[in-house]
Amino acid sequence: MNFLQKLSPGYTPRHVAEQGELLVLRERFLQAILLLYAVIGLPLSILGSQEAAQGGNYALQYLYYGLYSAYLLIALVREIPYVIRGNSVVLLMLILAFSEIFESGQLGEIRMMLIVFCSLTALLFNLKNVIAAIVVGVLTIGFAAAASSLGIIAPLQGTEWLTSLIMFVALSTTVAGSITFLLSGMNESLKKQAQLANELQVERNALESRVQERTQALARQVNQIQTAAEISKSISALNDPDALLPHVVELMKERFNLYYVGIFLVDTSNQEAVLRAGSGDAGRQMLAERHHLALGGNSMIGWCIANKQPRIALDAGEDAVRFSNPHLPLTRSELALPIIAHGQALGAMTVQSEQPNAFNENDITVLQSIADSLAIALENDQLFQETSRSLEEIRTLNHEYLQRAWAEALDLYGSLSYDYQNPQAEVENQETYSIQVPLILRNETIGFINLEMDRPALSDEDTAFIESVTSQTAVALENARLLYETERRAMQEQKLNELSTRFSRAIRVDEILKTAAQELGQLPAVAEVSVQLKPMSGPARTGLLAEQPERGNGKEHAR
Repeated sequence: MNFLQKLSPGYTPRHVAEQGELLVLRERFLQAILLLYAVIGLPLSILGSQEAAQGGNYALQYLYYGLYSAYLLIALVREIPYVIRGNSVVLLMLILAFSEIFESGQLGEIRMMLIVFCSLTALLFNLKNVIAAIVVGVLTIGFAAAASSLGIIAPLQGTEWLTSLIMFVALSTTVAGSITFLLSGMNESLKKQAQLANELQVERNALESRVQERTQALARQVNQIQTAAEISKSISALNDPDALLPHVVELMKERFNLYYVGIFLVDTSNQEAVLRAGSGDAGRQMLAERHHLALGGNSMIGWCIANKQPRIALDAGEDAVRFSNPHLPLTRSELALPIIAHGQALGAMTVQSEQPNAFNENDITVLQSIADSLAIALENDQLFQETSRSLEEIRTLNHEYLQRAWAEALDLYGSLSYDYQNPQAEVENQETYSIQVPLILRNETIGFINLEMDRPALSDEDTAFIESVTSQTAVALENARLLYETERRAMQEQKLNELSTRFSRAIRVDEILKTAAQELGQLPAVAEVSVQLKPMSGPARTGLLAEQPERGNGKEHAR
């Protein structure tokens, strides 16, 4: 800001601005008057000094120049204290009033100057100064009356001085009082306005603080949700719990700026929660010590698993249901979250912070979502393990079934093979190579195809064709075996039905035995059948065997 801008009444010096709005207005009014004095005073001081010089009064001439220089300096230098600058303005009116006493002695002009003197005092100063200015004005009129009576100035007519005195008091009190009253009211309004502005600023600051807090809380919540989504994504990408759980605890500790994260899983006895993953050095030490907690005991993890509900401790030292872990001495806040799948508590997650009151309801919601994702991953792993065991059992049963079925088929048919020689192949005096291709049925080898080739390896096209042929051959063989097995069982069922009919028609014991022996003797693997009834001993014998059966032909015997 340049020098001319500082001379403007609109500019307020810092030492004035710090004292309130009313003084700022008075300072602006004072600077306007001083600038007016500086402009108007220049020609007046020049004319007055010339008149004084013509009259031989050089002291008065120098006085004019001195007063103008003083007022010009006061107008230009705004760092001069306000009291000095203001008193210089009002004192000028008083000086002019006294000079008028000695020059003309006209009380009317003197009274007018004194009223301006009191009015300026009311504009620039407070009530006490106004009262003092009115008293000074009364004394000035009294001085004029005394000077008139002593012959120093022109004599006054009668009680003219008393009339002037009363009119001065009345007018100065009215004008100065009105100005003081208006300025007082303005000052109160300015104070109220400043108070309201301060209150508004306080409210604004409080609102900005709340908005900032909400913005920070929202940003924190958004960051938590994004982090939870990333962790859930990483959970879905890992299938091995031994690799998944350590990855989750370290990722949560890093992303959420936590002191410690641990994951407990319920053991097979359903009595304890065993630590399966822990972050940092403390987690590794507790894993080495096989750290575990009793379900429903004096620990947040045990309580959380037993009740299937999250538990929060905002001040770890005051929570009664909490295990004080010597490996984690700096814990101030703790949150335990259950890992639940289909109503069953698989375990729990502990989240700890070094700060008190570090968790709220939003944190529980976000972190619980991670625990739920972890529960799904653990449940999927359990289902995968169970499915793998079931598939392995099915594979074993299938292996045993195929081995037994084809062993029975080989026992029934003997060696099953077929050889074919291609008449168009020219293999005389040529080196041949033997290639064996397995016949695979449902991942089980039931035979082989041996190929005599004129080259040591098959082309990709031949390999694909042979694999297609072998797979279809294995399926066709199995279908033929199953068809034969079905027909054989149907024939057995038919034989059983016929046998039941024959049994129902036979009335003698020997006929029944003969029928059973004949039917059993028709089995391909049976060479001879002997049916024997063991008689009961003692008096329990009856006459059923009184008749001796006839000897049959061939190899049929009944005893």
